[in-house]
Amino acid sequence: MENVWSLFFNWMAENPIRATVIISAVVIALCILLGFVLPARSERRKREKEQRWRDARTVKALGFIRSAKHTGRCVNDNPEFRFVVDALAEDGTFFDTTVTEIIPRAQLPMCSVEAPLSIRYDPADRSHAIGDDNPDADVLNERIARYQCRKHPGELTYEQRMELSRNSVVKKALLENLRLTGKEEAGDWEAEATVRITDNAAGDTVMNRTLYLNDKMLKHMVPGKYIDISVVPGRKDFFGIVTDIATKVVPEKSGS
Repeated sequence: MENVWSLFFNWMAENPIRATVIISAVVIALCILLGFVLPARSERRKREKEQRWRDARTVKALGFIRSAKHTGRCVNDNPEFRFVVDALAEDGTFFDTTVTEIIPRAQLPMCSVEAPLSIRYDPADRSHAIGDDNPDADVLNERIARYQCRKHPGELTYEQRMELSRNSVVKKALLENLRLTGKEEAGDWEAEATVRITDNAAGDTVMNRTLYLNDKMLKHMVPGKYIDISVVPGRKDFFGIVTDIATKVVPEKSGS
């Protein structure tokens, strides 16, 4: 080993320029390793550890925004909001909680009052919750069904909503008629809807249903225009109106 080091130092003395270049390259590589690579790996492991800790101590839930307030803080030009949320627990009961999240500007229109949020909460302290970056479609669809049944108990049953969630397909349907009954419930309007589905093989199918619509959906439901509905193949007794809840919290469809 001593001979190797002796030869190395002799070579450096004979080739000072090359030796300087090699030493500089080694120093730069060490600086990059110590200054960027190792801290980045350490930070990633820290985040993964925190995520595992949160997953172990928190429960997935679905929340509905009651109010939103800008905290005044921004990260990369994306504003931070504090949401007061009505969260739906596993047993179907509601509880109040708050969620503070950085919201990308492109998603701001999706954060209106009554809009759904996928969240996680600690059962031991439900006063605060966090956003769920990996929502479970099955869990959230079940929560949506419970929420809608609680909001409008006389509409579709829980079993019907879950059947739409699990077994339905989305089809284009012509909205032939929409009539408001004049009844209001939980901020939504009761309406009678008639839709027509055209199938080249089976012919036309006309379906009727009484449902509740909020103001936003009423603007979308224009007689004479096509809408997206969810239907269960072989079932003609009920259908769902496809809403934008699915695009906000779950990667699958959701019916109203």
